[in-house]
Amino acid sequence: MPARDGGEATVASVVDVGSNTVLLLTVRVAPDGRARAVDAALATPQLGTGLLDGAPLDGAARARTRDAVVEMARRARARGARFVWAFATGAARRASDGRAFAVQLARDAACSVEVLTGEREAMLAYEAMAHALGADGHSCLAVDVGGATTELTLGQGGAVEATVSLPLGVLALTERSADAPVLVDAALATTDLPARARMRGAAVVASGGTATALAALDLGLSRYDPARVHGHPLTVAHMAALAADARRAGADVLDPGRARVLPAGACVLERVGRAASADTIRVSEHGVRHAYLRQRLAEEGVDADLRALWD
Repeated sequence: MPARDGGEATVASVVDVGSNTVLLLTVRVAPDGRARAVDAALATPQLGTGLLDGAPLDGAARARTRDAVVEMARRARARGARFVWAFATGAARRASDGRAFAVQLARDAACSVEVLTGEREAMLAYEAMAHALGADGHSCLAVDVGGATTELTLGQGGAVEATVSLPLGVLALTERSADAPVLVDAALATTDLPARARMRGAAVVASGGTATALAALDLGLSRYDPARVHGHPLTVAHMAALAADARRAGADVLDPGRARVLPAGACVLERVGRAASADTIRVSEHGVRHAYLRQRLAEEGVDADLRALWD
């Protein structure tokens, strides 16, 4: 369905307020529904710095995140966005003042800010991957590694069967790097989703900054290229070495805030892959923000196809 204004293109933006990063995506949706990216941005204010469940957010991290979100909303409107939406994930839902912070962000950035539940975040990640990569009726375990949590979703085709949100955030794991493998294994022992994926021979697909950064490194990119990253297969056995080498080399393709937490994220992905008996994990450049944007546009009468954003 085209935009409700009957033939004009629609420009819309989404701001993903994560526990490590803040991401902007602005798209232009043609009357026939085809969407093209017109802007994207990343900042690493690390909202989840030092966060414990039920504790308040770090004051400096709040300020950095607030400034990043306000700037991205301004940037979206400068690009002509008719709609600007935002959502917050793990840090906001874990912190005692997370919802109050979302209210502040909504006021200061003049846009809605939804705090996603872990289940909703997991389902959006799966929807984004199924839409962008094409599930074709096959079983799939979707992994979305974030700053505060990691979401696993098992599905078949476009249908979600089960989800779980695990307390495996790259910020906390980085702060406890020596214990990271043990913490990851302990968290994975609380869910049977990798085992169920293994039993049915499900493909494993990953979204989020860890997966896309590892793909960029594996491809040897000097400049991040979403079209090349999307769909790239990562070898499970090589992830930890790839992340460690990149950190030592200070790879230019990575944001410094991403490079710091990459070994922890690689540890999560590697262990999920091994638990599911997967030799490779396919990377999806499309993540939660893409599915969220599609859903919000649909509510406004715009049926958007985001599969060829960077063509």
